[in-house]
Amino acid sequence: MAEEPLIRMRNIFKKFGGIHALEDVDFDLGYGEIVGLVGDNGAGKTTLIKILSGVYRCNMGEIFFKGDKVDIKTTNDAKELGIETVHQDLGLVDNFNVAKNMFLGKEPTTLGWLNRRYMERESQSILGELGIEIRSVKLIVRNLSGGQRKAIAVGKAIYSKPRIIIMDEPTAALAVKETEEVLKLMVRLKERGLSIVFISHVLQEIFSVTDRIIVLKSGKKVGDMKAEETNMEEIVRLMVGAR
Repeated sequence: MAEEPLIRMRNIFKKFGGIHALEDVDFDLGYGEIVGLVGDNGAGKTTLIKILSGVYRCNMGEIFFKGDKVDIKTTNDAKELGIETVHQDLGLVDNFNVAKNMFLGKEPTTLGWLNRRYMERESQSILGELGIEIRSVKLIVRNLSGGQRKAIAVGKAIYSKPRIIIMDEPTAALAVKETEEVLKLMVRLKERGLSIVFISHVLQEIFSVTDRIIVLKSGKKVGDMKAEETNMEEIVRLMVGAR
């Protein structure tokens, strides 16, 4: 008997007015697995991950976590299950330093005072564990590179000890070297036992780190295969609907 996946989404439907954003979509994510989610603009990728992360509620369908049916109504519901999202906009404050961004919204206090030393020590520890090289956690975020900013957003998500991380276009607008660092970071996260949903328009990146690839087209799932058993040509054909 096959192992129950960590996440199982079944028969997911989502409408916005008269527009069907998702129609009868199934999605599985296994333990310690990186799944690439691909498709053209408007395919339904963002809608699907927003349902999983609690931003949207589906009109129909079921979600199972470790085999148990769950009702993800809000982003807090998703976080309680251990689902964190690294969005394209990163959610960082440019004029805050690295440590303050890492603890944004969950700042530790001692006797009513912000515990800066704890924030700095923990931030340095998390970044070190992930192999992220930043000279000092006291540096202001606006002065860092795009790759470093992405890494900080990942570190911030990791601090809550998630089981799943959704990476929404994490390499967008990055230079080649920074892109390579972000992809290596994903592999290290997988080695730590995390499961990852990786959304990207760059198929070379998808094939370089994923275990499985799911293809959406016009709100429907049209492909679900192991990365090693397919190729870019087949994925492109599925995305555009060519035979």
